[in-house]
Amino acid sequence: MAKQFSFIFACVFLFVSSGAPAQSRKITPNSDKITEIRVLGSKRFQSSELSSATGLKIGGVGDDAALKQAADRLAESGMFTTVTYSYVSSPQGTQVKFQVEDTDKLFAVHPDNFVWLSPEELNNELEKREPLFRGGVPSAGEMYTRLADDMTAILADRHISATVRAFPQAPQDGGAILGFLYTVGGVNLPVRSIEFVGASPEMNSVLQKVAASTVIDANYSLSKLRTNADLDFLPQYRMRGFLQAKFGEPAGKLQDATTGAVSVQLPVKEGLQYKLAGVQWSGNMAFSTSDLSKALRLKIGQPLNQEELEEELGGITRIYGTRGYLDAKLKPSFTFDDAGANAMVHIEAQEGAQYHFGELQFANVSESAAAPLRKFWKLRAGDVYDNSYSGTFISQAGRTFDFSQFRIQVIEQAHRDTKTVDVVFHFTKINP
Repeated sequence: MAKQFSFIFACVFLFVSSGAPAQSRKITPNSDKITEIRVLGSKRFQSSELSSATGLKIGGVGDDAALKQAADRLAESGMFTTVTYSYVSSPQGTQVKFQVEDTDKLFAVHPDNFVWLSPEELNNELEKREPLFRGGVPSAGEMYTRLADDMTAILADRHISATVRAFPQAPQDGGAILGFLYTVGGVNLPVRSIEFVGASPEMNSVLQKVAASTVIDANYSLSKLRTNADLDFLPQYRMRGFLQAKFGEPAGKLQDATTGAVSVQLPVKEGLQYKLAGVQWSGNMAFSTSDLSKALRLKIGQPLNQEELEEELGGITRIYGTRGYLDAKLKPSFTFDDAGANAMVHIEAQEGAQYHFGELQFANVSESAAAPLRKFWKLRAGDVYDNSYSGTFISQAGRTFDFSQFRIQVIEQAHRDTKTVDVVFHFTKINP
């Protein structure tokens, strides 16, 4: 961190004209008492806000050690990419100027299980303790860890012994962080009740049964409740035709300070219950529309079960694999008729290229043991590949050959360039 220093020493000398005896006045040394603090360069904060964040005060000491400490505090927060300072000293005091440049991006703060204050109350408390906090923190610097310490201190003020830790949040497949999750550890916060705000009586009954085994008595966590909403509760709507149902943000409230019991509200917008109006196919060449439609068990005029639809499309995709279409994908979409509460299903078949069989290998067994197995294998090089045949082969060959002493792993090696598939059966001896 670069620091700029400039000094002006002001000394006063008085000269009296001849004819009078010479007089002198005592020279006042330069004062390090702060008379002005300015912080310039930020587009995110006002100068007065940043002046408070330095920790310096008008009338306080403004020597180089104090100014360096103030500049370090700004820099170590991570809120700025550069911090420099300069000052002008005179007998009247010291004028201090900081020059800063804002960091490019701030990330959201997500308290996961802080139930002692509402989000608004917690945010206000943090702003009091951290003048630079306005709801977002940088990925570098100390600000995001300062907030964890502040939350721990807030709990200590309420005689709650707990520790708050901050965790970066990133996509499951990797990549840049999305925000910071703050988790309170060392306390039990069991969920004792959950209210599905906006749910019909019929669906509330269904959801409460699911919640009894997934949420009730588990420790409260906003992030886990969001997962419950997506993986446990939303499918209950999708399988009953509520294809546009959406859950809002969960909210937890401390119900009993002694036991830590928490009550939860989870809002939901159910939308309409749609019935199946029909199914349309596109892109299919390997199978006729008639054959594909017969593979679906959905009934026109009945509530559209999206969970069942996706399960059946997964089965059809596996059938494509038996014809060599290993990259086949079936993508459903919907057209809604709200007036009649009907939904038309559109299924786009992306079949991809057809694969053929390449080579067969038996690993970790002698050639004399592999030879009869090769004869038993029916697919020949160049045949359309059937990705179900390897399992069928093991089952059928097991009636003739004794595999009881081996663990067999089937490895399919698909070559995208040649559109061929090599199959390797890897035998591992089971220790007696």
